[in-house]
Amino acid sequence: MSLELALSEPHELDQWAVWFKETLAPADLEAAGVLAFMHHFADLGILEPLDENRWKLGGGEKNQARTEKEIRDRLEALSLTEQGFAVAYFLGRRPKPSSAKTEKPPVPQASAKKPEVASDLSNLQIVKKVGRQLKPFLDFEKETLTRLQGEYTQPKDARLIFNFILSQTQRKAEPKKWEQLSRKRHR
Repeated sequence: MSLELALSEPHELDQWAVWFKETLAPADLEAAGVLAFMHHFADLGILEPLDENRWKLGGGEKNQARTEKEIRDRLEALSLTEQGFAVAYFLGRRPKPSSAKTEKPPVPQASAKKPEVASDLSNLQIVKKVGRQLKPFLDFEKETLTRLQGEYTQPKDARLIFNFILSQTQRKAEPKKWEQLSRKRHR
């Protein structure tokens, strides 16, 4: 069942979310994630609220007929900007790395720090060590959540979008075929 919308007319945000889910969003993006992206799209000017319940496509003439292709092209163009980095994941692809924001933090010199003894760590030492190892990820998470938040994108929405992006960037290892080696050896 496909939802047919007159794209040049205002609709409820839930209707826009269903339309975007059916036409443009990846299949593994849940309804709450689509709604979070709708709020993010409002911050990016793709959607504009007219009142509490009615939203329209933004950035064009009121009577201009819009098509799915025009919307996809606009999202594709926006996904290439730093502001619209999350849109690429909504469209089901990974953005190309750009600028200094994606550079990895410098690796500390081995001679600059005395190696810690790993065999006798107290709880405090373990917490400090794990904290140092997680710090780059936590900083990245904080920066990304800040970039996603806006007038319409609340922290809860930003968290949903971040979690979706994270799920798309993690690669799963291929399962290994199980063999019973002991029987192979005795053949």
